[in-house]
Amino acid sequence: MTFRVITTLDVNDESEIPADFTGRVRRSFNGAESYVAWFTAGLLDNPGRSHPAYRRYRADGQVKYEMFYERGQLQDPTDHDAAVRGYFANGQLHYEEHYRDGKRNDAAGGSPAVSKWRADGTLRHQLRYRNGKRINGRHNATTN
Repeated sequence: MTFRVITTLDVNDESEIPADFTGRVRRSFNGAESYVAWFTAGLLDNPGRSHPAYRRYRADGQVKYEMFYERGQLQDPTDHDAAVRGYFANGQLHYEEHYRDGKRNDAAGGSPAVSKWRADGTLRHQLRYRNGKRINGRHNATTN
């Protein structure tokens, strides 16, 4: 049986995070958890493949958005999962963004780099990127 000790730092301001910190950082605002971030040697870094390095919460405790990082750079955690996901207040997916090596990039499986949905679940728009640069081929569900 193995386990690891995780250092948790509760902060009121980001300036309280040591430059080379490794562990979990929690920030609260008005008694509610505002965000949780995981660092390795001072860089945002996922603590596990299915757990994001940064997760921001709404005042009611629901996840607002989450971001997956590897060694300080946004990175899709798998070929199918987006590095950034944002949620409506009801928990439904609002948008997702795919990244490779810290740059927006279409997903390995071919999905557009950016997809955004309306609250009713219909697709609002998608944008394609390669190596951080927008490419032609914008696909709109509508122009709204």
